[in-house]
Parts: sequence; C-alpha cells; structure tokens
Amino acid sequence: MKTIKQVADELGVSKDKVKYQVGKLPDIHRVKVGNITYLTDDGLLRILELMAGSLPRNSPGKLPGEENELYKILKDELAAKNALIAEQQQTIRELTDSLKAAQALHAGTIQKQLSDGRGFLSWFRSKKKEEEQHN
Repeated sequence: MKTIKQVADELGVSKDKVKYQVGKLPDIHRVKVGNITYLTDDGLLRILELMAGSLPRNSPGKLPGEENELYKILKDELAAKNALIAEQQQTIRELTDSLKAAQALHAGTIQKQLSDGRGFLSWFRSKKKEEEQHN
C-alpha cells in the first residue's frame, strides 16, 4: 500500500491531482489511518487507469510511468500472481485426477459388493437378524 503523496511523487504529478482521482474510487480501494490515506494494490491500478491520459511522459512511445518504481513494482506483482495462479491450476488438476481415481475405486468397490451380495440390502438383513436373535 502507498500513500497519496508516494503515488504522486512516483507518478510525477501533484498530490491534489492524485487526491482528486482517489475521491472517485470506492472506499474498498483506500484505507485511512489517522490523517493519512493509503491506497490498496487494486486502488493503485485504478489510479493508473484513471490518470493514464494525464500523466507526464518522460520519453515518447513509452507507457505512462514506465520508467518509475511503481511500474516496476506492479509488473513484478503481476508476474508473481501469474506464477501463483499457474501453481494453483496445477494443484487443481492433480486434485481432480486424484478425485477421479478415488471415485472409480469407490464405484468398483460398490459394484463388487453388489455382485457379491454384500450390498446395503444384505447388510440390512444381517442387522435385522441380529436384532431378532437378541430379542
């Protein structure tokens, strides 16, 4: 999270300009601690989107803020999140395969019990006989 001043300094714009754009954001994108307003990571991205056309450019042909630290931080965070998503997708595939194998094994066990006469009905009958013997 960054303060409005930090964002303004990194973007090379006035604090008032950033504060105006922050006012347009939903409260979920900002956190106020005392008199200091912090922007969440999503809030930083929204500010960049809102201010994309009004940011000063250091070099023609480059994205706004491409040479500053904020751009590098966001780029690194995006790469880290993409790696995490890929890892989670692999875990989901592995868990899905395990689940399919367990379901197939369970279905085979149920089928064997039914064909051997050890299904629910057989179990129920044996329990009923036990109760009759005890009474």
